[in-house]
Amino acid sequence: MNRVALAFNPLDLSHTDDPYPRLAALRRDRPVSTPLPGWHVVVRDADVRTVLADPQAWSSRRNNTSVPNTPEAERELALSQLDPPGHTRLRRLLSPAFARTTVEALEPVVRKRAEVLADQLRHGEGSVDLVAAFTAPLPRAVLAAFCEVTEADAAEYDRWAAAFTDLLGQRARPEWPGFEEWARRASDGPALSGVLGQLDRAEAVTFLHFLIVAGVPNLRHALGNLVIRLLRADHWRAVGLPEAIEESLRLDPPALWQMRTATCDGVLADTPIRAGERVVAVVASANRDPARWGEDADAFRPGRPGLRAHLAFGKGPHACLGASLTRLQLRVAAEVLIDRFPGLRLEPGFRFRRAGDFMSRGPAALPVHLE
Repeated sequence: MNRVALAFNPLDLSHTDDPYPRLAALRRDRPVSTPLPGWHVVVRDADVRTVLADPQAWSSRRNNTSVPNTPEAERELALSQLDPPGHTRLRRLLSPAFARTTVEALEPVVRKRAEVLADQLRHGEGSVDLVAAFTAPLPRAVLAAFCEVTEADAAEYDRWAAAFTDLLGQRARPEWPGFEEWARRASDGPALSGVLGQLDRAEAVTFLHFLIVAGVPNLRHALGNLVIRLLRADHWRAVGLPEAIEESLRLDPPALWQMRTATCDGVLADTPIRAGERVVAVVASANRDPARWGEDADAFRPGRPGLRAHLAFGKGPHACLGASLTRLQLRVAAEVLIDRFPGLRLEPGFRFRRAGDFMSRGPAALPVHLE
């Protein structure tokens, strides 16, 4: 086994374009590796779960941020950059907007927007890029509906998500004034069933920023990954779709890893880790760990036992708040596409070309025939 195969640098796009061979080698031979000074990469299911479930030992505090360490700047930290009790307070206030009954009430809206986009596809001939025509605009439209704002600014959501994707120094970006104006309008209205009214203005703007950055591109990636997986596995049908969606999320999570910071000296999988060092918990690797998922962990098997225990939505206090909304969008979007285009197929010779930042992965383009 050469040393190249035993390295996974989460900040190297050449490692994250197709991360799975490297991650499989690490699971076998080096479950905790150190690709950068003070950075440790954790790849086995049990160890990833340990890190994500314990915020006292593995902190989310101030990760991926350049916000000053001042009391005033606390309101500018994203939900993913907070530990209890601050995280607990915000999540409790926001949770009603993401409750299952609230999300289920959005299904007619999601379906209508998916149908409109699908009907527009019919006007095309031959090959169509499903990313540009469907998987990118649908999350924008649904976000506008979820925030109870008009779709007038929806075309900007992808640009904002791309500009602010690293959560670093976003207020210095030229795109920030336009986003902040939109966020202030949204937070002054009925957005998120009115729960933003319980936050102060800075917290509300910060949360909408987080919703754009985390929600729009990751849903686009998850939907593109799902279409590819269903077509390649000859599973382009509505029967068994919820299980197929979970298996697609397990095999192809749109977010590859999460970062934590050690709060004290300790040992993880026989590897010493010092307080203040970064830990990268690679959920994309944990989701394919044979120790959890069996020797066929790399195979698409929607009937797999315990499938919803995958880590695509994380685990512990930072488990994805929008998991129900994501599942709803994936199911409805797939149902509409399958109903409208039962003969949909990938363009011959299609090769996956990755879009996303260091942490995310989905198709940059998805050329299909609409038969």
